[in-house]
Amino acid sequence: MKVVTFTLQGTCLVPDGTTESEELANHVRLPTGQVISIQPVIEMTSHADADDHRDLSYEEAIALDLHLECTERTIELDEDPG
Repeated sequence: MKVVTFTLQGTCLVPDGTTESEELANHVRLPTGQVISIQPVIEMTSHADADDHRDLSYEEAIALDLHLECTERTIELDEDPG
């Protein structure tokens, strides 16, 4: 088996009134009360030029012998600098 090492970093704009979740680390609560978390997913397509991208479910990934391990994940809620 081989290992793919990856690094993800980015931003996600959220509506005003969004707050950090006190119950769950690395989650934020939207003004609607819904809680979100931003996580890496495994996306698959049938071939390199195809336009049929979709996220694999956990069960589909395991069936393909793909095991995604996120070793570090932090979410910070800041004001939009722009």
